[in-house]
Amino acid sequence: METIASIATAPGEAGIAIVRVSGPEALPILSKLFRKRAKGSWQSHRLAYGAFLADGEEEEGMAVFMRAPNSYTREDVAEIHCHGGGIPARRVLAAACAAGARLAEPGEFTKRAFLNGRVSLDQAEAVMELISARSERAARNALRHMGGALARRVAAAQERLLDIAAALEAFIDYPGEDEEIERSALGQAMAGIGPMQEELEAALRSSRNAELLSEGLSIVLFGSPNAGKSSLLNRLLDEERAIVSASPGTTRDVLRETVSLDGLPVRLIDTAGLREGAEEAERIGIERAGRELERADIRLLVLDGTRQLWEQAHLVKREEGGAPLVIALNKSDLPALFGQEELLALCPGAFVAKTCAKSGEGVPALREALRGIALREGSPEGAVLHSARQRTAAEEAVRALARARAALREGLMDCAALDVREAWRALGLITGSSAEEKLIDRIFERFCLGK
Repeated sequence: METIASIATAPGEAGIAIVRVSGPEALPILSKLFRKRAKGSWQSHRLAYGAFLADGEEEEGMAVFMRAPNSYTREDVAEIHCHGGGIPARRVLAAACAAGARLAEPGEFTKRAFLNGRVSLDQAEAVMELISARSERAARNALRHMGGALARRVAAAQERLLDIAAALEAFIDYPGEDEEIERSALGQAMAGIGPMQEELEAALRSSRNAELLSEGLSIVLFGSPNAGKSSLLNRLLDEERAIVSASPGTTRDVLRETVSLDGLPVRLIDTAGLREGAEEAERIGIERAGRELERADIRLLVLDGTRQLWEQAHLVKREEGGAPLVIALNKSDLPALFGQEELLALCPGAFVAKTCAKSGEGVPALREALRGIALREGSPEGAVLHSARQRTAAEEAVRALARARAALREGLMDCAALDVREAWRALGLITGSSAEEKLIDRIFERFCLGK
């Protein structure tokens, strides 16, 4: 096993930078690079003060040695803590490589932790969730995933599947010899497969919003010119980011801003007002608005309550279907020419909120409606599966279990046994126990350097 090294801290100006080394030569390399102030051998997990050597010069710093298996990678690991900034860390890294280490690939430290049995594949993915978390809520959720609860549940499910497969295969090996064995195998399989399939289907339903905390969702504001989209955007952001003007067509391009909606990262996208006969620059903005609406997770239609509904009805009708629709009936401080009843008759199922972007009236209720729609499948914190890859594996297991149940009903015990084995393999993809090397490489190559 080669010894690897990388800078473990983010680039840029900082007080301290850390260079990490992992592998069988970690301690010899550390001994070459770092001179402890205190005499004696290196003690595991004890931070030492001294100086590291690079380019023939000494520089004050700290270092720590962590003896295997009590380290992140379960290998010997050394860390040198030097002054922050790019140059000191790069000098230490170059010296470590000159002393026998090689540059680590992205995610290679965590990959070694997985290969050495310290973490499961789902826990490794949670590490990157934590690193890339854009809100406190997302970070807490990632920490929960790192605890290993999913790996334990998957392992228990796999054990149940092995018991079922063993019972089925015992009957297959001795067909027709013992009716009691046949009834026992069939009963055990039917009693175990059905609840497990239902459990996985429930986990899939609850996981639909799991990516919300990491990737966020997009809410696209659209409507006629001068309906108050930009003013409403500013209210949702609690700051003046969009230019507001009484002149129609002020917004000519797509404006993207990010806001936290009760801990959920949300991309608010303000678009050009939709109208006929616009000039070329405005028309390009309208075309871009249409593309954003096609990709939206939630469509927020802003209507002007002081204008006739028939003048704006084409916006509601043209957006039927697709992402959920929320309607902000804006300018509620002025006499309205139509109300919620007329809107709901035109667009059943839409949520309607009366708002006044000028004063902020109705905006809290609108926020709550947007949050409720975003979490319509349940809270992301309750999701057992927390990545698209894990959900794909679980879906594959559900299909295999459904085939096994159908085979049992037809008395095809050998087919059912094969499908149960396939479900076992699919579940193993979640934790990595049955994952192929190419899949593992593909997952870790998306990690950052030094982790």
